[in-house]
Amino acid sequence: MRLKTIRAFSGFLQTIFFFILVDTSGNVEDHFPELNKVLENVEENSPILLEKSYLIKERLGHQMTADSVKGLSLSINLTTQSIHEDRPDQSFYHRYRSFGSIYARKPLFHWGALDAQSKIAEQNTAISKLTYNEAISDIKSQSRHSYLDLILLRKKAEIKKESLRIQQDSLKREVKQKKLGFSSTLDVSESNASLLQNELLLIDLKQSLANSINQFKAITGWEGNLTFEDQNTSLQNFLSNKMLKEKTPTLIGGISSRTMKRIEKEIEIEKNQFKIANSQLKPKLNLVGGFYQDQVALANSEESLLRNNLIVGLEANWAIWDSSKSKGQKSAALARKRSLEYALDRELKSFRLYIENLRQNLSSAANRIQISNKLLEVANSRFETSRIEFEANRISSNRHLESKIALDNAKINQLDAVCQYLKTQDLYFKAIQQNNE
Repeated sequence: MRLKTIRAFSGFLQTIFFFILVDTSGNVEDHFPELNKVLENVEENSPILLEKSYLIKERLGHQMTADSVKGLSLSINLTTQSIHEDRPDQSFYHRYRSFGSIYARKPLFHWGALDAQSKIAEQNTAISKLTYNEAISDIKSQSRHSYLDLILLRKKAEIKKESLRIQQDSLKREVKQKKLGFSSTLDVSESNASLLQNELLLIDLKQSLANSINQFKAITGWEGNLTFEDQNTSLQNFLSNKMLKEKTPTLIGGISSRTMKRIEKEIEIEKNQFKIANSQLKPKLNLVGGFYQDQVALANSEESLLRNNLIVGLEANWAIWDSSKSKGQKSAALARKRSLEYALDRELKSFRLYIENLRQNLSSAANRIQISNKLLEVANSRFETSRIEFEANRISSNRHLESKIALDNAKINQLDAVCQYLKTQDLYFKAIQQNNE
């Protein structure tokens, strides 16, 4: 009750917080039209989501079944008989007869047990919808993160190809320098070994990229090719110049995770389970009616009379003793309810901490991008100086290669920082958006 009051009081504030203070324009799909198309069709294509969608249909079927118990039930019976009668003082009589019957039954008063069963089915349906929405959110989030990983792998492969080209030129230069006596056999061997090692790394990167693409398609159900087209030519600049200037807001309103909503519905289920158990040893009242046919023999005649009968009345059922079955069911329902209430309180505290940690992680990720941008500037400057010195034969090819490796690492670190920021931001938005479901 206390939790519901808090939510009712802070719900409006939470909505204002989300839509005004949080800028959602920085989602991954906002920069990659291809990913946006994948996410738009993920519900129709993802095998996982297609599988889980039928759970809702199953629960709806159970709900329909539970609701039907409260309604009118009607049964029809038709019997055809071959009748053989041996009547006193009469000859043996043989004939065929058909009999029909119709019976109707409508529950009147079951101490709320039937309504409770219907509500349980309704809550289970709601839980299945929450589970499905969670699956959608998880798949989309996983797809965003996987897509970012693919971008990072592609960038690493591109950088490695560029490094290999420089290493090949350096190796040729070392060979020429050796012929002129300005380089040693060891220098040539080291350059060749470094080149071969990076060729192996490039092969591994390409294989990892191919495997990751296959995994991405398996998750999303996407069957087309992936181009990784970036609608914003400078994703890093967009983040650093636009998004990172905004201070990450602090959570100020009530929160509710899907887990909390599921637990709340499970609490309602246990309340209704208690109501059902509490009704077990109480009398139940039903309205019954029907029409049936029977046959009676006529005295001193070989003929029989076919009768049509109509009945209307009340039916009472009362279970007197069940060997503590209902008592045990009530005790179990109360215990589960109390356990779920504690779990709800724990989940509230845990989810608040989770969101706050994400907010702090988002700020740290933003700082990491800013530092990685500065590091990239330094690495670029160092590489340009090294290139000039190398072309003037003032430094060795290995020394020049070291500056190129430092530059490559700076580029990868910058992109990795951007990807980590977007991943953390995605988790943050994902957590906050649960309030609006």
